[in-house]
Amino acid sequence: MTEHSDDNSPALRRFSHDAMACTFELYCPAEFSDAQSAAQSAFNEIDRLEALLSRYVPHSDIARIGALQPGQSVRVSVETVECLQLADQVYTASGGIFDVAFRSRRETQLAPLVFDPRARAVGVQARVDLDLGALGKGYALDRALAVLREWRCASALLHAGQSTALARGTWQLALRSPDNSTTLAALALTDAALSGSGQRLHGGHIVDPRTGAPGNRYAAAWALAPSAALSDALSTAFMLLPPETVRDLCAQWADVSAILLPAGAAAREAMCFGSRSTEVQWSSAH
Repeated sequence: MTEHSDDNSPALRRFSHDAMACTFELYCPAEFSDAQSAAQSAFNEIDRLEALLSRYVPHSDIARIGALQPGQSVRVSVETVECLQLADQVYTASGGIFDVAFRSRRETQLAPLVFDPRARAVGVQARVDLDLGALGKGYALDRALAVLREWRCASALLHAGQSTALARGTWQLALRSPDNSTTLAALALTDAALSGSGQRLHGGHIVDPRTGAPGNRYAAAWALAPSAALSDALSTAFMLLPPETVRDLCAQWADVSAILLPAGAAAREAMCFGSRSTEVQWSSAH
């Protein structure tokens, strides 16, 4: 963990930590006396979750599920069950567009996972290749914020690689253009999460699970949601869904809003859905 000094914001303390192939950052008021210890505890929780949820850690829960033969099951952590159940909910809500098992689901028509929440067990009906990259970082932010609450931290902003932010209290954030990082809009984020997805930074990494082709409908998509895990998953799904489906999903899912920037479009052509999208203050160019 590294603490950074910021002469421009002396009222804040900033800490950073590398995990899950990105840099996590935590901001909190300078007057919070336990900031350093609380930040270390929050980052320790993120490290613990990476060991459970990463497909690249040989003995993680996700790796052990991937090693199962059809008909087998394995006992996993409650955190893994929660992540997989949320992934399943977003899979259903998005009509299968958000799919953490898309690599293996293309090879079989079977639903690959079978849950037994009481036993904290996950079984497979077919060999499965899971990737929680589209919600694992958000889930880690949610759990890190829970740790900060235990430390009685009344105000904090956490983010994972600047793609997902989670606020306790009210924090001012900016929506930036995926092309040139100019500020498109400002948002006062209060006790909620904001995630953004786009193709430019990582070169077409968001793919349609039905075809394997990169989504090219939008330059960027943002999701506002009560939890970082949900906003993380939804911003990915929104990149691949038509506007009318995104609108319907926001209408059906409480406290979820979306901002879609079509590929090649100016900021003024962005589409906004959901009640919280009205809180976005667009720049004068919008």
